[in-house]
Amino acid sequence: MLDRLIVVCPNTSYCQATMPRCDLDPHLTSRCPGNRAHCPNEPMGCTWHGPEEAREDHMWECSYRTRAVQAGVPIKDGSLTTIEVHRRREEELGISFVGGNETPMVGIIVQDIQAEGVIARDGRMLPGDQIVHVNDTDLKDVSHFVAREALGQASSPIKLTVYREKAERTGQKEVHRIQLNKVPGVPLGIKIAGRRNEPGIYVVEVLEDSVAWRDGRLMADDRVLEISGQDLREAEPERAADVIKSCGDKIKVTYSRIVKPTAPDLIQSLNADIPVETFNPANLVAALVQRSEKVINIRKSSRESLGISVSGGRGGPKGDVPIFVTSVQPDGPVGKHHYLRRGDILLSVNGANLWNLSHLDAVKVLKGYAGCKALCLKIVEADTPTNIEVERYSPTWLTWLTLPSYCHTAHKVCLEKINGQSLGFSIVGGNDSSHGNHLQHVTIYVKTLVPNGAAAKSGHLKCGDQILMVNGKSLSNVSHTQAVTLLKQAPRRVELTVISWPGTLV
Repeated sequence: MLDRLIVVCPNTSYCQATMPRCDLDPHLTSRCPGNRAHCPNEPMGCTWHGPEEAREDHMWECSYRTRAVQAGVPIKDGSLTTIEVHRRREEELGISFVGGNETPMVGIIVQDIQAEGVIARDGRMLPGDQIVHVNDTDLKDVSHFVAREALGQASSPIKLTVYREKAERTGQKEVHRIQLNKVPGVPLGIKIAGRRNEPGIYVVEVLEDSVAWRDGRLMADDRVLEISGQDLREAEPERAADVIKSCGDKIKVTYSRIVKPTAPDLIQSLNADIPVETFNPANLVAALVQRSEKVINIRKSSRESLGISVSGGRGGPKGDVPIFVTSVQPDGPVGKHHYLRRGDILLSVNGANLWNLSHLDAVKVLKGYAGCKALCLKIVEADTPTNIEVERYSPTWLTWLTLPSYCHTAHKVCLEKINGQSLGFSIVGGNDSSHGNHLQHVTIYVKTLVPNGAAAKSGHLKCGDQILMVNGKSLSNVSHTQAVTLLKQAPRRVELTVISWPGTLV
C-alpha cells in the first residue's frame, strides 16, 4: 500500500513532479532535472550527479579531476582530461605555447609540439590544447612567465590537465526537391559554380529579390543534383545553365545539403565548456608595453670577431622572425663588456638593416663589419634571464609580440569551408577585451583550433596568430562581436592576413 502513496520529488528547487512512491527511485536516477547532470569524470569513478547548473562548480571540486587517465587513454574533446607524463632529468617537454593574462588569450595554449620532446613521445596532446593545470599550479589565469616557469620546472611525473575544443563533426546529407515558378521580369537568381577537386555543381549565391530568394529554400553551398529531371551530379556549370534555359515556366530542382547534428558556434570568444572562475583583478600582471630600441656602441680590435652566434631571419624554420643572439662568448669583445646577452634582437649594424633579411644575408652583413674597430648596433633587449634552459633557444612569444611595429611581417592564409562546416577556430581580443589592450593596435588573436576543422587541416594557421584582415577588411580596433560577425559572414573561401610569431619553448 505504501508503494502507491503519492510523493513529491525531494529536489523541489529543480523539480515539482509527483509520483507513486514506487516510482521515486527510477525518477531520481534518470528523470529528475535536479539529478540529470553527471560528472565528466564518471568513467574514473566519480558518482556525483545533480542539476546542470551545479556541474560547473562541482568540476573544480571533484577529487577525480586531477587523477590522470591511464597511459595511452586519449584526451577527450570538449572536457577536461588529466594525463601524466614522465621526463628524464634536463629533458624538455618539447612544446611551444602562447597566451597568458597579459594578453586577450588569458589561457595557456599549445601552439606546436616538437618532434623529439616528452609530449611528442606520449603522443596524446595536439596543437590548440589548453593547459589549465600542471602539477600543483593552476594556469587558467596567470601571466605568460608564470606559466613558463611552471611548465619548464615541473618535476616528473608531470600531471597536465588539458582542455581540447570539441571536434567538428560531419553533418548528415539531406536531399530536397522544390519547384520554382518563373515570374515575368524577375530573375531566377541562382549563381552556380563548380568546386576545385570536387565533382558537381554548387549554389554560390541566391540573389536578393529573385524568384529563388522569394521562395527562400535554396541556400549557398547547396549541391544541385537534378534540374527538371536532368542528372547534373557530374555536370559542368555550363550544362546546368543550358538546362535552366530550356525549362518552361516551372523549374524542378533537386539538391542536397549538409546539415550538422548540432550547430555549435565554432568561432567563439572563449571555450564555452571549460569551467571558468570569477575574474580576479589581483591576478593581472603589468600591462604589455611595446619594446623600445637601444643603441650599443662596441669598440674592439680589427682582428677580433664579435664573439656571438645568431639565429632567426626571414623565411627561416621559425618563420619571419628578426635576427637574435643565441650565445655570447664570455672572453669575446661583446662578452667581456656585457654589451649583449642571449635573446637580444639585432635590428641594424652601422646603419645596415638586419630585421628584414634572411639568416644567410644577415650573417654576411655582420661578417662584413667584422674588421671594424667601432660598431654601432641597434637592438631590442632580451627578457630577464631565467633558470629554464632549452636546447633550441628562441625569445619568448611575448618578446616577438611587443617588437616595434615595423618588425612585424604579415602574410596571407587562405581557408576553405568544406560541406558547410565552419572555419574551425576560436578567436579572442578586440577593443572590448578586458585583457591585453595596451599595445599600439588592438588585435584579434586565434585562440584555439578545432580538431578536424578547416584551419587545423590547412596547417597554415596557428594559435596565437594575430588576424589583421578578413578578405581585405581590417580588424584593427574592432570589437570582438564585430570580428566574429565578419568571420561568420565570410564566403566559402576566406583570405586572412595574419602575423604569426613562434611560441615560447619549454
